[in-house]
Amino acid sequence: MIRFIWNSWWRNKERFILLLIGALIVSIGLSYLVGTTQASQGTIVDELQKRWKSSYDIVVRPPGSRSVTEDKQLLEPNYLSGLNGGISLEQYETIRSMEKIETAAPISMMGYVDYGTTLAEVNYDEPGIYRLRMSNSTTNGVSTYEDDNTLYFTVGDWQAPQGTQREYGVTGFNGKLINSNNILIAGIDPEAEAQLTGLNDAISDETEQSGSFLDNEASVSTIEVGTGIQNINIPVLLSNQSFVEGTSTYTIEKLEQSFKQDEQEDVMNEVKERGGVQYLDDLEAKQVDHFNFTSEESHQKTIELIKGTNEDAGASLDSFNWMAFQPSPVNYQEVNSPFGERWPFAYQVEPYSVPEDSPLAQKHAYRPITMFSETSEGWPRLELDFHGVFDPSQLDLSKDPLNELPMETYFPSSAKWVMDNEENPINPPKEMKPLNNPYGFLTKPPLLLTTIEAASQVLGEEPISAIRVKVRGVDEMSESSGQVLEQIAKDIEEETGLITDITLGSSPQPAITHIPASGEQESLGWVEQPWIKLGSSISIFKESKMGLSGVIASVIVVAIVYVFASNIMMMYARKKEFAVLLAVGWRPKQLSLLIFIEALILGIFVSLVSWLILGIIYVTNDVETSIWRLLFIAIFGLSVYLLGSLVPSILVQRISPYETMKTGEVTTKKRHSFQAFTSFGMAANQFMTQWKRALLSVVSIALPTAMLIYFLFITVQLRGTMYTTWLGEFVAMEVGVMHYIAMGVALLIAILTTAEIMWQNVSERQAEFSVLKALGWRNHTVRMLVLWEGAISGLIAGLLGLSLSLVAITISYNQFPFDSLLFFSSTLLIPIVTGIVGAMLPAMKAVQLTPSEGFRGGVSNTAKTEKAFRYVFSTGGAALAAGVVAIMLFAIPANSNSNEQVDSTSTSTNDIEGTEGELEVSAPTEEEIKVEDYEPDQTRDSIMQEKENAYKTLILGDEVFDAEDKEVTVERVDPPSNLKTNEKLITIRTSYHKKAGEGSVVYKPQTFQLMSSDGESYKPIEFEEVTTDSTWNGFEIKGQGKVVTESTFEVSESSEKLAFKMNGSWTPGEIIIEFES
Repeated sequence: MIRFIWNSWWRNKERFILLLIGALIVSIGLSYLVGTTQASQGTIVDELQKRWKSSYDIVVRPPGSRSVTEDKQLLEPNYLSGLNGGISLEQYETIRSMEKIETAAPISMMGYVDYGTTLAEVNYDEPGIYRLRMSNSTTNGVSTYEDDNTLYFTVGDWQAPQGTQREYGVTGFNGKLINSNNILIAGIDPEAEAQLTGLNDAISDETEQSGSFLDNEASVSTIEVGTGIQNINIPVLLSNQSFVEGTSTYTIEKLEQSFKQDEQEDVMNEVKERGGVQYLDDLEAKQVDHFNFTSEESHQKTIELIKGTNEDAGASLDSFNWMAFQPSPVNYQEVNSPFGERWPFAYQVEPYSVPEDSPLAQKHAYRPITMFSETSEGWPRLELDFHGVFDPSQLDLSKDPLNELPMETYFPSSAKWVMDNEENPINPPKEMKPLNNPYGFLTKPPLLLTTIEAASQVLGEEPISAIRVKVRGVDEMSESSGQVLEQIAKDIEEETGLITDITLGSSPQPAITHIPASGEQESLGWVEQPWIKLGSSISIFKESKMGLSGVIASVIVVAIVYVFASNIMMMYARKKEFAVLLAVGWRPKQLSLLIFIEALILGIFVSLVSWLILGIIYVTNDVETSIWRLLFIAIFGLSVYLLGSLVPSILVQRISPYETMKTGEVTTKKRHSFQAFTSFGMAANQFMTQWKRALLSVVSIALPTAMLIYFLFITVQLRGTMYTTWLGEFVAMEVGVMHYIAMGVALLIAILTTAEIMWQNVSERQAEFSVLKALGWRNHTVRMLVLWEGAISGLIAGLLGLSLSLVAITISYNQFPFDSLLFFSSTLLIPIVTGIVGAMLPAMKAVQLTPSEGFRGGVSNTAKTEKAFRYVFSTGGAALAAGVVAIMLFAIPANSNSNEQVDSTSTSTNDIEGTEGELEVSAPTEEEIKVEDYEPDQTRDSIMQEKENAYKTLILGDEVFDAEDKEVTVERVDPPSNLKTNEKLITIRTSYHKKAGEGSVVYKPQTFQLMSSDGESYKPIEFEEVTTDSTWNGFEIKGQGKVVTESTFEVSESSEKLAFKMNGSWTPGEIIIEFES
């Protein structure tokens, strides 16, 4: 029977070639499914598996801490640095005690301390007038900010009369060169932090003190330093990195002015007469000393002082520090992206104005300026007990740019300047750096770490800003892992009332931010930052799984449909042959067996070819497989052909011997639906009159077409999901070829199915085409008749396939794809082109028919033709096999490229809903803020309201302070006689006596104000230093000394009741002194 099958195939060589081509394409499909799909799926899963792990799985935050950006599942890169408490220790214990929680690491962003380090100390013996130039410069990577200051001091016996130093242009100087910074302190649980980040392995020169800190045994103590005044002693670790790029320069010059002992008085009087500082600025000088400290060197000197390795006797640390500023978040607004295709997400930072009386050194802000109290009464006083130094670079954190999370506990968030304010691109983009500004756009990470117990002692009952959680049982990328995370997040929210976000499986999403003008800061333009797209890996995993399932389903269904159609057509073509066999004694079951054996041979051939291709793939690409997968290929190849032959094997038993005497269609009756005058009309008539054959053709094309449209949609949807993040873009690079190759395989099988059906149509209508040609039809008319039949079948199949694909997409994605209807309409070209291409070979067969051949009913080949056929068949088969293997080899995703960096400039943004909004030019002015926000309460005395929040309220003449470390008095004196005004003048004299000789205190009496009962505030119109016997330089008293100043105010004649307001770091809170005008 096998020889009979071979002779039958060889007699019908054209059909045999189509049969082999179909078998090879099915083999490619099998190899592709098991080979490249396995490799590509392995690439996706492996890459997601490697890169979906992040530093923590879930982040827990206080209610109300979500940003507007999270509506689009985007977590801002600065979110940790702006959180200020809100989670209690009790809630933390509840989370930590949950069964599935592996690690719960709390963090408390406590606040900023004004920390100063004395870098050097100078001492000069040679009498003279000296000039000290101080210059501090910092850069944000785009611009450099300079802060210059100059002061003069004298060395010699001459002393300025009390209160007259400014008139002479000189100030007191104790020889210390101090570098001050605002440093953020964060509270952590050392044991949990060690589990989460490996903090214990990042300690430099571990000591007994650092060990006690890591073991959470370091104590927190409270020290009484005065009536109602406490210092809190807290254990801290210091980071060994400053993260700020800047320099502090100190240049000391001796003026070229004679200053001998007997002429010092005359020289200084002359200086006074010539304008003091203005005169000294013009004098030539000779450099005596020059000191230059980078920010890194200054920080290193602090570390040396902590470790006790600094040999500079002049270097020292502050004894205690005020913590005035609280952390606050960056507030974002959605705006229209200037380049939506490149950056679909664009935001603008909300700028803020810095009040004139703010103690903040910088004059621009991009975060709300939030203080513990408007006065120093509510400012925590901290004594820092250094327990060691840690190195952030040694922490066990995710440093992969494809999935890193904003670990602002240890590193600043990154940003690149990509466009200026005129939207001109910056090429190349510039890396931005943080400044020494607690309310700037980019802030430094906490350089000081303390314990959660210390944070609770300082901040109160809810000190924790966020809790970073690691969960057990989520080691692999799977749907079950996602379900575990969702359940844990739900349990945390229900038991604590806090909010959660699943950060595991997230990836950076590039977005741009507009930085408007604020204060002295001009608008910077646009910066790009890696925002965090929550759950991007899980989304890619689900979409890619659906995409790969679509690949498999498409190829399987198309292959089965092809084999089924091929066998049906083969049965129709051989009906007379089967009838003859029945007439000579064959039984119907033998015919069924014949069809099954043919299917078995083809199935074995498909399996062997698939094994060959797959073996080459595995050998050349080092892809692992299993014996079960190879068995699956054999079973699948056999199953496709055996299932495809099942229906024909049943139908063949219904053939009777008298079929040898029949010609034409399945039914002997042939009725035309309408009269046709063109080739298109005849094609349509043929389609409608032979509807059974046409229906089989339509179904054969419609099913693969529906699969292809569905697959194309999945591919587009998958790419839209992937290209929203850097990780998705990376994975998309690995799987893009795989999707298009699969689409090509399915399309080839669909074309082959059409060709099988159309070939049978032409074969059975040879007599009809011979009559048409005998009547004078030309070849191109005959060709168009067959092509029109293919096009009509393709169009009907396309409409059916489109309907099926829309139903499948709606079920898969739970929504009807209205936005993609235009895209789906364009895919109708696929079945139409498929029908036309499939009809090309049958059309050529119809054109080549001669009237005599058609009437004779067949053709025969000569020996020469037979030999040529064998040669072409052998050569073509070998070339096809080599081409198939080459395509498969080059179609395998290259795993070797998995470590290449992703170029963000290639990011596509298919189907991403971007942001919308208008840009803001700059921050509102202080006057605008006052007009907008200030609504006076007419029913209450403004002074009474102010007194409710004051630290101390007095009547003018009462003693303000008389303590061991200071004495402060306030009195009213007559205003200067030289001031003339139409309003009332009030002059207040203040005296500050610093009794302690150590340290320094910030004292700025020129900022003290008057306030009337109707809420009006008055600033001094004249300020005078009456006397001083200290080194007060206008804002700071160093060492022991006394400063007496007078402030004169111009107030309304109608003002009856007034209050003098005093504040500063020297007082725990605001002091209100009332008096009648």
